[in-house]
Amino acid sequence: MEAFIEDASALVRDHCGSGYAETPGIKAVICAEVIRWLAVAPGIVSERVGDIQVEFGSTATTQSLSPAARSSLKRYRKKLASVSLIREDA
Repeated sequence: MEAFIEDASALVRDHCGSGYAETPGIKAVICAEVIRWLAVAPGIVSERVGDIQVEFGSTATTQSLSPAARSSLKRYRKKLASVSLIREDA
């Protein structure tokens, strides 16, 4: 489980950029992503409860940030800004 936390933390760092503070909101996103990853059985593409059917894919899904996590992390990302360069004649 510790490896999942480290992986999720690295994905959040990559998404937010360097210099962000690990706030309770970011920790919540990391925990939610780890729980989501643990809830998925590797390699299972779909399940059906009635008449119990499980379909396996050729490979397991890759670990990445979910759209919900990306949306939650928007406020922690660096904003793009422009700098106005004006030359003043002296």
